[in-house]
Amino acid sequence: MTCSPLEAEQAVECLKQMNLLIPAPLHPSGYQAVRPSSALSRLMSMERELTEGWMQERAHRQEQILSLLRDFPLNTGPRSDATIDVLPNGPAVNDFIEEHTLEARLQEQAMHPGGIPPVELVDEMIHRDIAALKRGVRLEAIYAHHLVGVPHLHEYLTEVTHHGADVRVAPAVPLRMIIIDDDLAILPMDPRDTTRGAFAIRSRQVIGVLQAVFRFHWACAAPLETVSEQYEVSQLLSPSEKMVIHMMAMGAKDEAIARQLGISTRTLSRKISQMLDRLSVQTRFQAAVKLARAGVLNPAGSPVRGLAS
Repeated sequence: MTCSPLEAEQAVECLKQMNLLIPAPLHPSGYQAVRPSSALSRLMSMERELTEGWMQERAHRQEQILSLLRDFPLNTGPRSDATIDVLPNGPAVNDFIEEHTLEARLQEQAMHPGGIPPVELVDEMIHRDIAALKRGVRLEAIYAHHLVGVPHLHEYLTEVTHHGADVRVAPAVPLRMIIIDDDLAILPMDPRDTTRGAFAIRSRQVIGVLQAVFRFHWACAAPLETVSEQYEVSQLLSPSEKMVIHMMAMGAKDEAIARQLGISTRTLSRKISQMLDRLSVQTRFQAAVKLARAGVLNPAGSPVRGLAS
């Protein structure tokens, strides 16, 4: 079978993107073929390094924010219009947010690292945010990657995006933060436990710093639509099927996988064939690559928590 030069170039480019071809100047073709298992291992190693970098950056930014809060005295400041109010618990924080987001004039910026709000609160968020968007308020939000897989949150994000909100997703978000216009920011007292209350900060100087932090993470985050495939692919497989893909990606033999699942190798082969059909791929390696690219397999190779179905 022959192909045109353009088709050959496209095939080479595809193989390079999958790390199945690497540059080799001394080779006649200029490339060297890589075993699929080695290519997948390298991809997963690269993802692990990226995630570790994210976590280090997250810790650094979180320490900067907490240091700022420690050094900024409560209810005083260099200017008479700079204040920090204490919201002592979760209900007080929610009431404060509800009241002041209704007063937003220009924009709202928010970061959500985790913690799944109840369905009732999300329903209120939908109506509140759509009303703000209709008033012309610009909404920008960054959500932690795993939250996209929560059904009622996914529905909320899809709905507000449809009405004009700009939502992005990041592997790691340092803390919960809401900035309203240029003169109010709400930050948790303890980023690890938002039920302990929050600070309501009114200071243009401080908010300017927090907006810079937000913009940094915004630039590194991915648009919501680019991770929609992750949610859709995740729904195609059960947790046990994702584990089968994981074990195959790690190089386990069919006999070992079947023994781990307590089924025969013939039953395993049938299950794998059904999985490949649902994923619209032809080989096991293609399935692992598709799941890894969609984020259903994390850098360590195990299914992403919160996306199992």
